[in-house]
Amino acid sequence: MKPSSYALGIGTLLLTALASSGCSPNEAKQDFTVPASLCGVSVPSAALSRLLPADGTQVSVQQDGTWDKDSPLCNVTVDKRLVLVVSTEWVRAGDSARSVLGKRLAVWQQKSADGGAVVYSDRGAASVVKCQDAGVKKFDVGTFIKVLEPGRRDEQAMGQLIRGYTRSVTPQRLCRPTSG
Repeated sequence: MKPSSYALGIGTLLLTALASSGCSPNEAKQDFTVPASLCGVSVPSAALSRLLPADGTQVSVQQDGTWDKDSPLCNVTVDKRLVLVVSTEWVRAGDSARSVLGKRLAVWQQKSADGGAVVYSDRGAASVVKCQDAGVKKFDVGTFIKVLEPGRRDEQAMGQLIRGYTRSVTPQRLCRPTSG
């Protein structure tokens, strides 16, 4: 083999390896800072990152409604496209997280955690915080998370996100004794 042929072969091999290893300048990447909280509630940003689009330049988190008067809705957009929604609302005392997710997303094959207080799938999750100890007799609080296109589906990340979100919100913040 001629030295020039050998060098050409090695060069081609190196270029192929670089292209397949993700060093391509056109590779999609998240060019934004992933939030560490959603509408004032701390969340595991690594899990949230895996649910947000693989590329983009600007992330925005906006709350619609307030904790003390409404059922707040937290919208996450990437490059002005809605990709994730967190909804917190009153549910009947005794409703399960499984029924909340089933009714909202028609997802019946769910994984559960925390003794069934948290359920999740690759495209949505729900949790229920019991409010009876906070003086509310008729209602509990359900939290629902849904990922929308171009967000990404990831069952493990969704489970981590809903568990982290639920742990960060105290029953005292969610359960308002005057409402029940």
